[in-house]
Amino acid sequence: MLPKKKSPIEWKKLFDSKEFEDEYYYEGDDLGAVYSHEKTVFKLWAPTASAVTLNLYSDGNPDNKEAFLQSLSMDKSNKGVWSCEVKEDLAGIYYTYSVEVMDEVKETQDIYGRAAGVNGRRTMVVDLEKTNPEGWDEDCLRNLQHQRPVIYEVHVKDFSSDPDSGVTEKNRGKYKAFTEKNTTLKGEGKEPTCLSYIKDLGINYVHLLPVFDFQSIDESKIHEDSFNWGYDPQNYNLPEGSYSSDPFNGEVRIKEFKEMVKALHEEGIGVIMDVVYNHTFNTASAFQATVPYYYYRLNEDGSFSNGSGCGNDTASERLMFRKFIIDSVCYWAKEYHIDGFRFDLMGLHDVDTMNEIRKALDSLPGGEKLLIYGEPWQCSHSPMAEGCLPAVKDNIHLLDERIAIFSDDTRDAIKGSVFIEEDPGFINGGKDLEDKIKSAVYAHCDNNNSFIPKGPGQIISYASSHDNFTLWDKLLYTLNNGKQKLKFYEFSEGAIRLNKLAAAIYLTSLGIPFFQAGEEGARTKNGIGDSYKSPVKLNQLDWQRIYAHKSLVDYYKGLITIRKSFSVFDNRDRSIINNISFMDTGKKSVVAYVFQGSKNHKELWERLLVIYNGSEEAFSLNTGKDKYKLLLDEEGAYPEGKRIILDNEIIVPKKSAYILGLPNS
Repeated sequence: MLPKKKSPIEWKKLFDSKEFEDEYYYEGDDLGAVYSHEKTVFKLWAPTASAVTLNLYSDGNPDNKEAFLQSLSMDKSNKGVWSCEVKEDLAGIYYTYSVEVMDEVKETQDIYGRAAGVNGRRTMVVDLEKTNPEGWDEDCLRNLQHQRPVIYEVHVKDFSSDPDSGVTEKNRGKYKAFTEKNTTLKGEGKEPTCLSYIKDLGINYVHLLPVFDFQSIDESKIHEDSFNWGYDPQNYNLPEGSYSSDPFNGEVRIKEFKEMVKALHEEGIGVIMDVVYNHTFNTASAFQATVPYYYYRLNEDGSFSNGSGCGNDTASERLMFRKFIIDSVCYWAKEYHIDGFRFDLMGLHDVDTMNEIRKALDSLPGGEKLLIYGEPWQCSHSPMAEGCLPAVKDNIHLLDERIAIFSDDTRDAIKGSVFIEEDPGFINGGKDLEDKIKSAVYAHCDNNNSFIPKGPGQIISYASSHDNFTLWDKLLYTLNNGKQKLKFYEFSEGAIRLNKLAAAIYLTSLGIPFFQAGEEGARTKNGIGDSYKSPVKLNQLDWQRIYAHKSLVDYYKGLITIRKSFSVFDNRDRSIINNISFMDTGKKSVVAYVFQGSKNHKELWERLLVIYNGSEEAFSLNTGKDKYKLLLDEEGAYPEGKRIILDNEIIVPKKSAYILGLPNS
């Protein structure tokens, strides 16, 4: 019998004990509302509750008090699970739980809820079969070979809100925008936009910023100019309503989300979810209402820890929250056909939890092909339970070899610190960074770092993401060096040259390439580094600007094609670094290497010669007797070869990259 009154520290001591976990850990896969036409069985894990009541409503709007239907007492069984069976067809009925703990009753949605009404305060019983688009049973991308991923990070609202996107007005900023095929700039039938554009670019994975139900947007006012990145979790197992055409109907967001996934799959593009299990929007959450203090880490004084910078950290090391995360990602993979997961602040999760997630996904049909990667850092210290190790960069060797991390080392070596506007990297004036660029090419498998990846597949190679400045804005800050007021929207030949060089470095490095949507089109946010709740107009992709920088877009497109044509770039075995031979250039800010290809004579190139010239002067290199073809220069990319280098010498202009390919005989 659990005592009624406890302080936060007393709850922490109890929840950290082996005795509690042994007595109350529940292995069942039936938590939440399990629906059939004949009955629905509700189960809630709430071992500290003295009573739980199920409340049924005809409407999902929490402001509609007249929608109340009835309340039913739930029965407590082993392992702290409360249950109630209703023998009728409840599809479309909304529900909450009233949970009594320490003589206080709180009404809350179901943390295992799979559907909800507007603003997510009432979960809904859902017949998921009714939410499946036509042909959904045949939808699956995992049978396709995606061993050479190129990841494109995009926000649902950014993607199509621009009136020039060519998307119909009612679908702009919505899931449905991804289902519109053959959209063009201004609807003029010429330059492709949105889905057609990213397919043409060569993208094979779209990374969606948070699309689970988050709390920072009022879904009842979706026609207003509201915007948020979405790192404010409310309901983890159902889609965000503001991206749907009707957030009041719990089924609509589910069906439209599935239609989006299906449309991307039909174009050969996988879907990666950005998941945020490390914190909740606040501690007035369903988790805290259901089992107070269990799901969160506490400091020694009983306050909520704040390693996330968001006021709370969840406790992945607690077995029932670990189970929740595993159940959640597997649910998204199975029900929504999701192809990968990006873990926000993965360093706040423990290593064992991350490895168990990988193991659980691998057990699904085709699950071994699902991608997992995350941010290997914390905002500040978080007090994990004794014996637990955080999934941070220095512990990468403890993670499964198919769990990757973002390489801030690569990012900052290329362009400079993301936290200091004018701090330069290799491409924009930084000094003595040649070895760091070489390590980036190796995907840090060269043993010259504090962390030791098991192979290149554990590294995400990138130069920009939604966080901090766009690549374009960062480059303008460093080019300007504080001399004058910046005009971020103006054309800059110098910034374009640096942008190309940045892309050339991470797209010709080992690891998994990743870039922010619009980076290839000189995307700017007018110098704002943290635009998480800035107006839509600032955040949205500017499709006219993208086409104003078409030569830059084409450069990216060509680089992606070159990378895909040279399979060893995506070899996950650590020994692949032996295929790379760096040359002694004898010059600062210049890196050059030869990359020996596979023995597959069906591939175009036997080997590549890659040169990065980050200096302010042209660089001359003798290519020897081999008859290389030019694949990339400062102007553009030529995946099948532009010309043969006849004089055995190549001159690489300042601030540019060259790629030469030796044809397979």
